[in-house]
Amino acid sequence: MKEFHIINVGASIITNYQKQEKIPLEIKNAKLSDNEFWKKILDNSKIMKDIYQFIKSDPLKNSAELNAFLKKIENSKSYIELYFIGTKTPVNEICVRTLERYMKELGFSIYTSKEFPGYFLKTFEGEDRKKEFVKGISDMLDHLVRLAQKKKEEGYKVFFNSTGGFKAHVIVCALAGFITHSEVYYLNEEFQDIINFPPLLYIPKGKEIELLNILSDEKPRLGEEIEILLNDFAEEIQRLEFYGLIEVECNDYDQPYKVKIKKIGKLILNEITKNKD
Repeated sequence: MKEFHIINVGASIITNYQKQEKIPLEIKNAKLSDNEFWKKILDNSKIMKDIYQFIKSDPLKNSAELNAFLKKIENSKSYIELYFIGTKTPVNEICVRTLERYMKELGFSIYTSKEFPGYFLKTFEGEDRKKEFVKGISDMLDHLVRLAQKKKEEGYKVFFNSTGGFKAHVIVCALAGFITHSEVYYLNEEFQDIINFPPLLYIPKGKEIELLNILSDEKPRLGEEIEILLNDFAEEIQRLEFYGLIEVECNDYDQPYKVKIKKIGKLILNEITKNKD
């Protein structure tokens, strides 16, 4: 099995690094939004080496991204490739470079990452920072969907690690995973367990739409009606239940006795119908 992990990168490496006692006060007190300061750090090989050694000393404790990823692959025997998503800010570039260096040392294959505008990015004269950030979010979604589809076509199982990063980018990262039917995971900081998201978005097609139309009156199907549906739509019922668009209740013998469309199934069906008109 080949795996491709798309990892959203935040600033946890830097915020954890700043908590150390034996570092200069100017680093300890520097704001993440101070691009000029972090650009100087980025160009300072001595400090960059120190940040790298900081990660190397305890990767799970000092990087949220590594904490989630390394726990996720703990027992994996797959061939794994990595892709880090960063923002066009010096503080995030420090984190991405540090992660890439560390993972290369562990023997992982790293793809060249694409950067997207961070809100702290200094814009040029005449540019709108908010507009650039919003445009970057849209571009990021398009890029990640195309990347995930390409890797799937190459035979990879695609994962999205949405643990770190701007909240807006975390949302986009997870959404891209749902759209491409990839596995989305993150690490809950409170209890240190990997959370695998259930599939939260699916666009039905063919006989699935036909089944949703039958159920669109929102009345539960029981008895003989279920037998008819199971005979005509067995695979579709299984798939739509898996993606959370319909609700199936079973008896003690694990046999379905009630089928009903869910609100999200009705909403998606309405959107599909509306777009066809």
